[in-house]
Order: sequence, then C-alpha cells, then structure tokens
Amino acid sequence: MAIIKLMTLYQDKFQDIQEFRDQYLAIQKVCNELGISFGRCKDDVKAMLAKQGTTEPTTAQLKNTIDKVEEELHAIIFMYKTDKTRYGISSKKKKMMD
Repeated sequence: MAIIKLMTLYQDKFQDIQEFRDQYLAIQKVCNELGISFGRCKDDVKAMLAKQGTTEPTTAQLKNTIDKVEEELHAIIFMYKTDKTRYGISSKKKKMMD
C-alpha cells in the first residue's frame, strides 16, 4: 500500500512545495521501514562501477554506490512528481499571499 501511495502521489494544485516534500519524505520513510527499496540492484551498480573502472568493488563501495543510486532515483522521482510551472506555489509566493 505504501508503494502505491508513493507512486500515485503528485503535488496538488496550489500545494506548497515544502508541504509536498514533507508528504513525499513521510511516505518514503514508511517504505524504508517496511523494507521497500528502489534502485537497489547490485548487478546494475556493478556494471556502473565497471564503466567507471572499478572491476572488483568492495562491499563498502557497493553499499555506498547503491545508497547514492537510490538517493538520486528519489530525487528524480520527486522532481517528476512536482510541476512548478502549472501546479504548486513557491515559498516566496506563499509568503506574499499570507
């Protein structure tokens, strides 16, 4: 259920970007607590490291790279789910409206 909530979550019209970020992070935290992860395929990370010249990565290198890939994936998903040109309002505009 948590993964469905995360995948169907989009920034509402006139929703503040910070509110949406907090909502996204809360759902991401639930997914993490349930053991649901994104982009944590060791084979893909090994291939990526091999392209960078690391053919025999250590366990620490694998873990760090997997964590970085997951973090970057969440950043991409978050940016995809926000639409700053049509939906949402920036903090400056919100302060001006208050």
